[in-house]
Amino acid sequence: MSGPYPPHSFGGASLPPQYGGGVDGPEVITPGAWIRFPGTAPLVLATMGSRFVARLVDSVILGVPAGVGFVVLLFAVVVEQPRLWWTLLLLAPAVVVVWFVYDGLLNGLRGATVGKTVAGVRVVTERSATRPGSCPGIGAGLLRAATLALPALLPCLGGFITVLVGVSPFFDEITRQGWPDKAAGTYVVSTKPVRY
Repeated sequence: MSGPYPPHSFGGASLPPQYGGGVDGPEVITPGAWIRFPGTAPLVLATMGSRFVARLVDSVILGVPAGVGFVVLLFAVVVEQPRLWWTLLLLAPAVVVVWFVYDGLLNGLRGATVGKTVAGVRVVTERSATRPGSCPGIGAGLLRAATLALPALLPCLGGFITVLVGVSPFFDEITRQGWPDKAAGTYVVSTKPVRY
C-alpha cells in the first residue's frame, strides 16, 4: 500500500486476513485507529473516551426521567398503598425498552444518539460510510440496540451481561467493535476533524 498511512502491521506481525478489507470488513490502516471502506477516505475510529462520554450523556438523558418516575411512583403509589410495592418493578423493564427504542432509532436514522453527537462520534456501516448523508438503517440500529439493551431484562445476570457488553469494545484492539457493533456490522467513528 502506498501513501502516508502506515503499512498493515500490528506489533511487527501481519494482520489476520479478515482485516485486509473487502468482504470481511474495512481495510485496517492502523489497528485501533484508522479504517477505510472501499471507495472512501480513511475514517478515524472513535476513542474509548469519546464512547464513554457518549454513553454517559445518553445515560443522563434516560436516567434523570427514570429517577423522577421512580420517585413519583414511590410517593404517589407505594407510600399510599404499600401493597402495590411491585409497581416499582415495572419501571426497570420500561427504562430498558425506552433505552432500546432511543438508541436503536437514533443510531439507525441519524447515525448518532444525542450523546454520540455531543461526544463527536457516529455509527456507520460500510453502506452508510460510502454514501454521504446516509445512515446505518433502522435494522442495524435496532440490532445494535437489542444486543446492548435487552440482556438487561434477564433476571440476576442481566446487569452483569449488560456491563460486559458495554465494555466489549475493549476486547477488539483492531477495529474497536463491541459485540453490538459486530452483531449489526457497524463501526463507531469520530466526526471530529483530524489534526496532524
